[in-house]
Amino acid sequence: MPAVIGVVFVFLIGVIIWVITSTGGDDSVATDTVPSSSSTTDVTTTTSSSVPGTTSPAPMPVLTTVAPTTPATPAPTAAPTAPPAPTQPPTTAAPTTTTTPTPPTSSPDSEPDAVPGDLGIDDYPMQQPACDGSYITIIASAVGDQATAAGIENVLDTYDGSNYLRTDQTCPSLNPSVDGKPIYVVYFGPFPFAADACAARSEGTEGSYARQLSNDLPPTHTVACPDLLAGDE
Repeated sequence: MPAVIGVVFVFLIGVIIWVITSTGGDDSVATDTVPSSSSTTDVTTTTSSSVPGTTSPAPMPVLTTVAPTTPATPAPTAAPTAPPAPTQPPTTAAPTTTTTPTPPTSSPDSEPDAVPGDLGIDDYPMQQPACDGSYITIIASAVGDQATAAGIENVLDTYDGSNYLRTDQTCPSLNPSVDGKPIYVVYFGPFPFAADACAARSEGTEGSYARQLSNDLPPTHTVACPDLLAGDE
């Protein structure tokens, strides 16, 4: 009897080993037959379900991705208004200027009773002939700073019987100034007739001309001589 029990025990041990061995081999085959494209999760599930007494793993929790919140963009503020354009400063019209002849001045060397504008030339006081319709023959003239005592005296010494005057201190029929500058002339006369003034031209400089001393004639008047129509001063 004990021998029989020992044989049965050995037999059971062999059956258990065979079962265990057979089960392990099925697992290996099942694992080898899983297609390569199956995921690791599928292999685990199949293997676990074939083994008795095992439980399926709990499913993985689903993760929810929350989109990041975008900070609200502040509403655009109104563009600052441009400052008002500066007003143009008031313009002031330039004052109009008028050209007036230089006030007559007399040289310190002139006599106390000399005509205004006298250059103070020795032996040649400046003349102021009457505007009575008589004529003079102008042989030389100088304007403004060109009218020096030395220059005028040189002409007077050269032409015997000549005198000098300043036009703005004589008659309206003579041109009073040029660009506001006084005119000094060296002349022969006065003569009572135009013919006499015309004849005196030959005794003066080239280009000498006649003028009438008058309160009624304009400075643009001319005196006609036999061979020359005199020009303006």
